Amino acid sequence: MMSSQLDVVLNPGRAVSCLSAVAAAVRRVIKAVPFRPIPDDKRLDLERQYGRWAVETAVAVCPHNDIRCIEREAKRFHQARTLRR
Repeated sequence: MMSSQLDVVLNPGRAVSCLSAVAAAVRRVIKAVPFRPIPDDKRLDLERQYGRWAVETAVAVCPHNDIRCIEREAKRFHQARTLRR
């Protein structure tokens, strides 16, 4: 009878430990993979032209590695923001 009560207490702890180990492993893998939707020099150039906010928003909206879309959207966001002021 004692072992079944002990299992009720220990099983959630084991589940949390396993999930924590998996999360730590996944985090290492994700950090190892570089995420650069556009090259750094191109990004800096766009940030000088349109501002960091416009480029960040364009990167979030456009498909991965679609530089033409990022340029177009950054320009559009910049114009919309400056004309609204």
